[in-house]
Parts: sequence; structure tokens; C-alpha cells
Amino acid sequence: MPITETRNRTALLGGTFDPVHMGHVHLFHEAFAAGFNRLIVIPVYLSNFKRSTHPASFQSRAAMLHLATLDYKDIYPDDTLDIEISLFEGEKGGVSYTSDTIRAFYDKAEDDGKVNFIVGDDIIPTLGHWHDFDYLRRHVRFICFTRLGRVENSSGAEVVFVPSDTYHASSSEVRAGDFSMLGKRVREYVYANKLYGAGK
Repeated sequence: MPITETRNRTALLGGTFDPVHMGHVHLFHEAFAAGFNRLIVIPVYLSNFKRSTHPASFQSRAAMLHLATLDYKDIYPDDTLDIEISLFEGEKGGVSYTSDTIRAFYDKAEDDGKVNFIVGDDIIPTLGHWHDFDYLRRHVRFICFTRLGRVENSSGAEVVFVPSDTYHASSSEVRAGDFSMLGKRVREYVYANKLYGAGK
């Protein structure tokens, strides 16, 4: 069911995407099915929540995202979702704070006073601990694609829950060597660049 028929239906999706996998590609489709016609995907440079990790380079993760959009078009040819891969956080450098990104994209993506920002249901319990949360609470509408049903939200932020199909894919499992969770083009890139131990 579409979230609304009257909004401009733009949403932002952030993440490390280390790497982007078929679960992410399926999420693109679910965003379209939920009524969004434009998706701005923003890979983080360095996640505030994963400062001790060492992901693939920003350039590699951005390249894989571009390839994933092509895989998405092959798999869901009837979708008319416009996907933009933004390099904003990579060009900014440093730790990626969602509040900084929302400020940068507010005028471009604002929808009835707030920016639609896609999250998973595992994020909801921690929302109140996010950096500069008071700004986020006032300026962000969190779109939660949930497999668990309605999740307790005590943050005070606006959260719209959208039922989501279960699609098992995990970046950590890919990094551990299960490349079957990658789309065709992304998998070829991983092997060609010997990422995550591929080709060894």
C-alpha cells in the first residue's frame, strides 16, 4: 500500500553498503512498492556506529552501488524508481552523521516539512541516541521497513512502519565468503577487484 499519494515521494537511504547485496536491491523495490518514486542512496564515509571497522574503500562501495542499481533494473524491470547515488558523505569525509546529511539534503528532499529517511526495524530502539537527535526528531520522518510488525518507538520521532518481506542477505556473511548474496554485476566487481577474499 502506498504511504501517500500526495507527497513528492522522495526518500533517503544511508548505509555502509560493505558490500551492497540483494537484500538492499530488494529494499529498492520495496521503496517503490511503498509509493516512493525517487530514492537517494548515500553511502557513509565512516559510520559513527562502526568507527573501529575497516570497510572497503568509499570508491569501491560507491562503484558497487552504481552496479547494484543496474542489477535492480534487470530484476525489477517494471519499477520506475529513480535512484540517485550521492557521494556527499565521501566528499565531506570524516565521521558521517545523519543530521549533517539531512541538513545538506533538506531543501532537495523535504516532504511536508520533513525528510523521509529509510531505516530497518533494528534501528528504532536506538533512535534517541543518535547524534543531534533533537534536530532529527523535528526534521526527519523515519520510514521503517519492518519484518517484525510495529516496533516500540519511545524516541518521540515520527516513524512510519511499512510491512516488509523477509529477504535474507547479510553484508557480514558476504564478507565471510558467501558471494551468492550479491547481484551479478556486483559479484563480478568483487571478484575482479579481489574484495572480501574473492579470487584467493
